[in-house]
Amino acid sequence: MVKSAKKKITDPITLNDLGEFTEQVILPGVEKIVDGKIDDLKKDLKSNFIEMRTEIRQGFTDVARSIRVLSGDTAEIKENQKESQEKNQARFLRLESKVGIQNR
Repeated sequence: MVKSAKKKITDPITLNDLGEFTEQVILPGVEKIVDGKIDDLKKDLKSNFIEMRTEIRQGFTDVARSIRVLSGDTAEIKENQKESQEKNQARFLRLESKVGIQNR
């Protein structure tokens, strides 16, 4: 109970009266305002988190797709390299035979 309700308007206000008023009126009001803001922030964070999570998943999908493409490219490059080595080996053999160098 607020003591100031029992006091006359002309009575002086004490620190004790201010403390009671703060506890009974100001703090509950501030808590209500802050709780409302916190709830709003929670909703915003949750919606932003869901959006960010979706974007990250899409990014991982794109990365996985790129890796598959690069794996195919790497296999193709290795095959081309193998073919080039075989062609070069055949060329060396022909050149060696023309020059008269025996294959060791």
